[in-house]
Amino acid sequence: MNLTRRASHLLLGVALLAAPALAQQPTPVAPTEATHDRFAEVPDAEKLRLSSQALKRMRQVLAEVFDKLKEARDTHDVVKAACVNESLTQIKALVRISEQADVAMQDALAKHDELAADDEFTKLTIAPRKVEDLRARAEECMGQLAFQTVGMTVEVEEPKDIPKEDLTNPPSPTPVLVRPPPASPTL
Repeated sequence: MNLTRRASHLLLGVALLAAPALAQQPTPVAPTEATHDRFAEVPDAEKLRLSSQALKRMRQVLAEVFDKLKEARDTHDVVKAACVNESLTQIKALVRISEQADVAMQDALAKHDELAADDEFTKLTIAPRKVEDLRARAEECMGQLAFQTVGMTVEVEEPKDIPKEDLTNPPSPTPVLVRPPPASPTL
């Protein structure tokens, strides 16, 4: 019974983490004992260290995306603000789930419940990747990805047949010297 309950909690956690991307990615596969085997090799101290690093990075990303939302609001760009706010909301949820998973993992490690600790650690390995994807989406909302020029060079080639004179200020037309005939013969 206890194992079934843990598996259902893990499935719920994975479903919550995968919910924003369900339309874009295939349905996640239910975790199995292979998940436990994969993380059983990671020492407990390493799990705690990696969890702490992941939470720290996710909080940094949360602050960065919040700054992008503030920037969008300051420029009164409603479309950008709405787009960034969508990513920000999902990041907040992932950070909250990860914080809960971290506490649950620490509790499970203290109780020497390796299966529960591995389940919570799984959540903590998935969430940072999703947060980074959402950060990239927020940058796309702001249009910054289109303007990043790191390592980019631009070469301009001028065609040889361009006129040398300034076409933006054409010369005035020559005055008309011959008066046209009247339009009406009765005048």
